[in-house]
Amino acid sequence: MSEQAVIDPLRFARDGESLERSVAVASMPRLDDRLASTDGEIRFRLAGQGGGAAKRLTLRLRIEGELSLICQRCLEGYAFRLDVDETLVLARSEAELAAWEDADPLCEGLVAEPQLDVLGLVEDAILLALPMVPRHPEGECPAE
Repeated sequence: MSEQAVIDPLRFARDGESLERSVAVASMPRLDDRLASTDGEIRFRLAGQGGGAAKRLTLRLRIEGELSLICQRCLEGYAFRLDVDETLVLARSEAELAAWEDADPLCEGLVAEPQLDVLGLVEDAILLALPMVPRHPEGECPAE
C-alpha cells in the first residue's frame, strides 16, 4: 500500500481522533484477483469513539468508492458500488472479545494491538464487503 498509516487504536479511540484518506485501488494487492481493473480510488474515514463514560472504545470505519468486479455469468467487468459503514469494538484481549461475541453474536470487534495498520484494516473490510459470487445486477448482464 502506498502510504503506511499505523495507529495505537486504544489511544486513537479514547482521544476521538479521525483519519481520512483516498487510497489507490491498485495499492491493495489482496484485491487483485477479484477485480476486472485496479483503476480508481477508494475513500475511507476512520474515527475513534468512546472513552469517558462509555464502557467500550470503538472505531467507526466508512469506506466509499467503486470497484470493477468480474461478473461470474459473463466474465466481463461491471461497476460495484462499495459502501461500508461499520463500528468495531476494541477489546484488550482475545478473552474479552470472545466474551463480547458470546453475549452478542452480531458484535464486530478486534483485539487492540499496540500498532494497527489502518490500510490493512481498510483492505480487510473491503474484502468482507465483496459479494461471494459477483454478478451484474439482475437484467444487466450481457449473458442473460
